[in-house]
Amino acid sequence: MFDLQPHLRAVMSGDPDFRAVLWEVGGLEKSGVDPAVWLAPEEAIEMGTLRGEKRRREWLAARVALKGLLLADGVVAAPAAAIVRKDAAGAPRLVVYEPDTGRYEVHGCSVSHSGAFVLCAYAPGRRGRVGVDIERRTWRMLYLRRKYANKADKLLDPPDSIGAGTLVWSLKESLSKLIGTGMGCGFPKIVCAETEPGRCEMLDPAGVAHRGRYEWLDRYAVTAVADPPEAAAPAPPRKHSLLERLARRRRLKRLRRERSADARENETAGAPEGAPAGEWCNREESNLHASRH
Repeated sequence: MFDLQPHLRAVMSGDPDFRAVLWEVGGLEKSGVDPAVWLAPEEAIEMGTLRGEKRRREWLAARVALKGLLLADGVVAAPAAAIVRKDAAGAPRLVVYEPDTGRYEVHGCSVSHSGAFVLCAYAPGRRGRVGVDIERRTWRMLYLRRKYANKADKLLDPPDSIGAGTLVWSLKESLSKLIGTGMGCGFPKIVCAETEPGRCEMLDPAGVAHRGRYEWLDRYAVTAVADPPEAAAPAPPRKHSLLERLARRRRLKRLRRERSADARENETAGAPEGAPAGEWCNREESNLHASRH
């Protein structure tokens, strides 16, 4: 019932931080997709609000492709257990919820479509984010250069000017989806530097580094940008055991007692024999104050 092969095509495979798949919109008919099976109730309602048959087919194809990838990876057992929702900034998030077991997870995800294709990806890690884009070569990139180019942009073996522009634009589009700002972030502020064939270092407008990948599919640039590996993130502070906390508390009490004893000893040092420590200290402080005037 859920078999979408051979129409699904894995792209940019082998990356530890995201999984991506490409699908033809025409796969809806070829695979006999039934929206009632693939969509959760809230998604079916959302689809009904979309205008235009083309828009609805692209929207449906993107979600079916993403859920097909989740099924293939064993993330969910049924398509309706995964729901694509948007956060406050409008960025999509993949929510996995199974009422029978109470399982609830949220993953970063991204979708894109161009021509006959839809591109989908999700981040297996719960804190990971990913942005994807598929862009067809077009001569317009030559005239849009001032809207996306940065002097620090670099490709190791750039194709012709149209191909290079399409690729850089698509990578920056992917990054804008990851950070959730869209084109409003200002593409010229993003730096794209290829470090090895098919892999780039992306710097967002705040100077934060992200990892970019790309492939060519005929006349289409297929790109993805992910957060740095989670291993690079600082490790959370270690939680101390109950015995360690009790031992620390005893050490602190002992230090406080020792300091109190030292303070009392210093306070009474030099006081006449038999004189109350507090009274003698107050008198000595008054004498010191008077001698300064």
